[in-house]
Amino acid sequence: KPDDEMDADAAEPAFTTDRSIAAFVPREILKFADGGRVATVLGTLASESTGFTMVRAAIVKIEQKAALATPESLMANLCRLNTTLNNHSGAEYSFYDAELAPDTSAAVSDTSDASGSYSVEVIWPADDAQVQRNRPAEFVLVDEDPDTYHSVVDAFAELQAGKAAWIDKVCSLAKERERCLYCDDQFIVNADTKWTTHGPFPASDLEDTDPEAFVAARKAWHGAPWTRELYLLAISKDANMRSLRDLRGEAGAALCDAMARELKAAAWRVYGVPASKVRVFFHYHPQFYRLHAHCNRIEWVNPGCEAERAHLLSSVAQNLRLSEGYYAEQATLSYKVRVGEKLHGILGKAGKLLE
Repeated sequence: KPDDEMDADAAEPAFTTDRSIAAFVPREILKFADGGRVATVLGTLASESTGFTMVRAAIVKIEQKAALATPESLMANLCRLNTTLNNHSGAEYSFYDAELAPDTSAAVSDTSDASGSYSVEVIWPADDAQVQRNRPAEFVLVDEDPDTYHSVVDAFAELQAGKAAWIDKVCSLAKERERCLYCDDQFIVNADTKWTTHGPFPASDLEDTDPEAFVAARKAWHGAPWTRELYLLAISKDANMRSLRDLRGEAGAALCDAMARELKAAAWRVYGVPASKVRVFFHYHPQFYRLHAHCNRIEWVNPGCEAERAHLLSSVAQNLRLSEGYYAEQATLSYKVRVGEKLHGILGKAGKLLE
C-alpha cells in the first residue's frame, strides 16, 4: 500500500474507545526477554475504512513493570490489558499505560504472575520493514566509505526520509507539544517517547491556559526518581538534514554545539541532571532519517550506545572544524546492519558487504 495512504489511515491511535486491545489478534512472539519484562508481539488489527474492513499487521511492544514470566502467560493474558493512551505520534506509533483487568474466565490459565502495570508501545499499521526490525536477527559489520555512501546509501536515506512526515508535526508542535522542552528556528528538544518511566505530562495547552499550573507540573519533575532513565531528543527542523553525513563545516559544527548545549540545559533545568552526567550523540545509521541527537545518562547503557553506532556531538563538531567535508567526503563509518533488512540487501547487491 502506498506510504501516503498508510499515513492517512494511521491518523488515529491503534486502540480507541471503539477498538480496544482485545481486537488485536496475536500471531507470533518476536521478542521475549528479561523473564518477560520486555516483549514484542506480532499480530493483526482491523479497521473500518469507507465501508469495508482492512486487516493489517500490528506490532505490540510491552515493557512490563511486573513480569508475565512465560511466553504462554503473555499470550493468554494480553487481551486483559486495559489501555490508556498517553501519546500518539500522528503516524503508526502509539503509547499506552496499561493494567490487567481481573480474570473472570476459567479458560485463562497461568495468571498467578500476571499482575501490575505495564508500558505498551504499538506500531500499527506495521510495514514489512518494521516487522523485520523486531524479529530476532543476525547482524554484520559494514565499513561505509564515502563512495559507498554516495553511490549506494544516499538514495536509500533519501527514500526513508520521505516516509517520516510525522516529524514535521512534532517539530511544528502540532504533535507531542506536552513533551517539548525547547524550540527555536533550527531544532526542538523533546522528552523521548521511549522514556516510558517519565512522570505524567500536563495537558498540551496548559502552558497557554494556566501558566502557573504548567510551571508547577514541570517543577515536580526536577530530581524525581524516574530521572535516572533520562532520555531526551533534539530534532532538526531542516528536512535536508537526514544524518551526520549531511553536516558541513562550521555551520554543521555550530548546529552540533547548539543541540548539545540545549539538551544539557534541559536535562539540568527541567530534570536536575547535570551536564557532567549525560552523553549526547547521533546514531549512524539513525532509526529515522531526520538529523536528531540523543541525550541520556552516562550510567545508562542501552541499545544504540555501541561504538559502531553512537557518535558524540563533541567529536562530530571537532571533526567538522578540522575538515569541512569530513563526513560527506572523507570519513569511513562502520556500523552493524541487520541481515535481511532493506539496507543489507542494497549493500549486498552492490558488493559492499565485508567477506
